Amino acid sequence: MQVAPRKCQLLFAFSAAFIVSLSSSGDEPPAKAELAKKYKELIQQLASPNQPATKRSSKARVSVTFPAKYDVKAQEQIDVVRKELQNNAQDALPYLVEALDDDRYCMTISWAEGDAYHNQSVGDVCEEIMRSQLEVYRSKMTFTKERWREYEYPISKEWYETRQALSLVELQIEAIDWAIEKRKTEPEKSIEGRRGEILRNEVAELERLRDGIAKTKKPTAPGRLLPMVRSNG
Repeated sequence: MQVAPRKCQLLFAFSAAFIVSLSSSGDEPPAKAELAKKYKELIQQLASPNQPATKRSSKARVSVTFPAKYDVKAQEQIDVVRKELQNNAQDALPYLVEALDDDRYCMTISWAEGDAYHNQSVGDVCEEIMRSQLEVYRSKMTFTKERWREYEYPISKEWYETRQALSLVELQIEAIDWAIEKRKTEPEKSIEGRRGEILRNEVAELERLRDGIAKTKKPTAPGRLLPMVRSNG
């Protein structure tokens, strides 16, 4: 029995649509695999071919000395990769977490405007990138040098296990709420007078920051990354 031309066309269109549908349904896993490959490779590129710098301290100053054959160009490329990971933190986040315990040398950074130097591992840099995206509350707060670490957000692999489904927006909001609650529990003695007014204003600023992120559904800009050092200082 012959099939009418019109029926042949309909049969062909249905078959083509079915094939496209099957093809589309398989897109997500390869896309996810490509994403994983991309960010894992970028994180691998954070590992430096160089040996760490040597730090020296005296009463007069803190200094850092790099090995004679320290490859500065390689370090410059590592800095490019670090910034790329920061700019794509939403997609890179699971792989940054995965690398938190990677102890390979990555770079030497300047801390406290050159008052201190620190050799960072790949894991340290991954954590710093995450902190730059989550500790956005710091721009609205004032700290003494001694109290800076009190507001380090509790990032860890265990912390991330229960937050894998959250977007960067949701994670920023959660981090800001954490800082607000911590600020509100400052001892009564420390918030008397002018200091109390400053803290209350900071809480109000943090609430505005949080509400702005929630309203726009867009993450706020990350904090700056610590400057990488490439030469003896």
